[in-house]
Parts: sequence; C-alpha cells; structure tokens
Amino acid sequence: MIATMRGVVVARRVGPLRCLYSQFRGAYNVESLHPQQSSSAIPKVPASPSDNPLQFNGYIPTEEIDKSFSTSSGPGGQHVNRVATRAIIRFNVRTAKWLSDDLKKRLTERYSHRINNEGDLIIASERTRKQHLNLADCFDKLRTAVYECSEELTKENRQPDPEKAEELRLRQEQANRMRLLEKRRHSMKKEGRAKDF
Repeated sequence: MIATMRGVVVARRVGPLRCLYSQFRGAYNVESLHPQQSSSAIPKVPASPSDNPLQFNGYIPTEEIDKSFSTSSGPGGQHVNRVATRAIIRFNVRTAKWLSDDLKKRLTERYSHRINNEGDLIIASERTRKQHLNLADCFDKLRTAVYECSEELTKENRQPDPEKAEELRLRQEQANRMRLLEKRRHSMKKEGRAKDF
C-alpha cells in the first residue's frame, strides 16, 4: 500500500512485499549544498604512512590488525552471556610496516604491560554493549597511544629556539638569585632571634 503525504510518495510495508521509496530529494543534499564539487572531492583517509618517521598521521591499516570478540563482564543480564560484545585488537609491533622504528621502540617502552611474549600489542574494550562501538573504541585507543608516542618523539627531537633558550636561561638565573636572597633573609631573621635571648 502506498500513501501520499504532501506530494511525496511514502512506502509502507504490506505483507512480504516491501515498496521502495520515491526518488525524492530534499533541499539539503550533497548536490545542492556543494554544486561545484564532485564526490571525488571528499577527503579520503590517507593511504600510506607519513613521510616524517617521527610523526603519525592517523593511518592504521585495518587489514594488518587482528580483531576478535568475546563476552563482556559486568552487568547486562543474559545479553552479556549470549552476545560477544567485548572487542580485542592485536598486532605485532616488531613487524608493523606502518610504524617507523622510533615509534615501534617508544610503543614497546611505554606500553610494555600490554605487549605479550610474541610482541603483540593487545587492546580491549567493553565500554558499551555494542560490538562495533567497542571495536571503534579499540582503534581509538590505539590511535591515541601512537599519537602520544609520536608527540613525545617530536618534542624530544625539536631543536630549541636560541632566543627562547636565552630567555629561559635568564629566568633561571633570576629565580636562583631570588631563592638565595630569600634564604639569606631567613638566615638573618633566625640570627636576630638568637641574639635576643
């Protein structure tokens, strides 16, 4: 059965037969909002790792990540016992081609508690009761971990600005002078108390 509402054909399900929706396009669609751009202009996920070995651009090849699922713990009734909603991802840090050697070393140092004897980094999530949301959370955790390691390496290898280095040196000298002056004042105060007795 097909009903008409405000000039738009609306499909209803009638028994085993399902009617298709009409070719109605609203005022807000891709073609009307961006008429000059084609669908190929939409930015895509980077297809390769970053050129800079210390920087991570967010690219994780999902085909190189092993994904598995198991039952979650905690409250949830029989749903928890029947459905494997807990997501687990793992990959071998040593053989990962999408990470530079420096990032592999830093990941191994920082997340050694999550790496097993075979060198697999294991990340699990059971935050929600939906399998796909937990899997997305696992990838988010992995991406965040690699970003943090990348930022640490970038900061360590950054060349200091000579002007800022000089300014920091002068501030340190002034702080040392003030500290010594305060110590001398405190010492003189204690000396004065001792003479009064």
